[in-house]
Amino acid sequence: MAFFLCLYIELFFDIIKLLERGEHMIRYPEPLKKGDTIGIVAPSSGVTGVFANKLDFARKQLKVLGYKTLEGEHVKKQEKLTSASAKDRAAAFQRMYYDESVAVIIPPWGGEFLMDMLPYLDYEKLKKAPSKWVMGFSDTSTLLFALSLNINIATAHGPNLLDFGNTSIDPSVINALEILNKKKGDSIKQESLKFYQKEWLDVSENNFPPYDLTEKVNWAILGDKNAVKFNGRLIGGNLDVICKLIGTPFDRVSEYIQTYKEDGILWYFESCEMSSTDLYRTLWQMKMNDWFKYCAGVLMGRADGYEDIGDFNLKDAYEKVFVDLEIPVVYNIDLGHLPPQLVLINGAYAEIEVSNGKGKIIQKMI
Repeated sequence: MAFFLCLYIELFFDIIKLLERGEHMIRYPEPLKKGDTIGIVAPSSGVTGVFANKLDFARKQLKVLGYKTLEGEHVKKQEKLTSASAKDRAAAFQRMYYDESVAVIIPPWGGEFLMDMLPYLDYEKLKKAPSKWVMGFSDTSTLLFALSLNINIATAHGPNLLDFGNTSIDPSVINALEILNKKKGDSIKQESLKFYQKEWLDVSENNFPPYDLTEKVNWAILGDKNAVKFNGRLIGGNLDVICKLIGTPFDRVSEYIQTYKEDGILWYFESCEMSSTDLYRTLWQMKMNDWFKYCAGVLMGRADGYEDIGDFNLKDAYEKVFVDLEIPVVYNIDLGHLPPQLVLINGAYAEIEVSNGKGKIIQKMI
């Protein structure tokens, strides 16, 4: 009798765990289709001057590709490094999110201070609304990160809207739209790219040059290994900005990693303007806040605006943080400010395989 009672009790708690996990499971938005409308808002910086012209050109090219666009308030305004006040930017984003005619939201680019609009978002209302794809990188990843953690929706770390404004859109950027076309249950396979851009070419009034792909891609494995395979649930973004959420009401990392601890957590990061010491300090802070608990592996994008400090270099920074965790760390992957880049879905389950400088990522929307 006691044996069966123990079984029932164990079964009861297993059911409770499943119900609790179900409340936090990632919701995948409806897929983007040809003819749908892409909403454009500026939750961080607005675009002015030649970049406003490039935005107009991006909208024309998206129309050719078969998509409509809707430009929200403040997109072409800029004061004190933002398109509008924090409250107004939050309101503009929410209006676009609740607009049933809009299928996807893609900001023009990132910026500096997106974090200050987060207190003005109505997370309970957003959680109850139908989920919608939001895509971008740089400071936009602050928004992606907060949405995935706080309202349990999948978000896409990938190209910004202005990447569609290059004369000759890179195949990786067009492929991002195909990824947004995926639905719950689908798999996404991406392979490492061949070449990347080291420096941005100048944009002028009517000249929006394509990516200048001059550098050979080489995914590196920390510890000088030739090959590695690992898997887990994805979460991440731009290191410069998402680290600022540590200890704020929007830092719900502990809940996320607890929900998916059995899957293992795959962190991905990219950085801009961070030196070797900045990277170490930031990753160390995350580690001390238990962000790497249950971590099954780390993906690091190419570091833009980077410099060594004295004899302390990039590998030193990564090793000092990750070596004792005994997890695979792959760096210089196709992600971030040195394009082109792959699209990584916050909330997706991913399988990573890297060998001899090349990589493959399979993301499962489960």
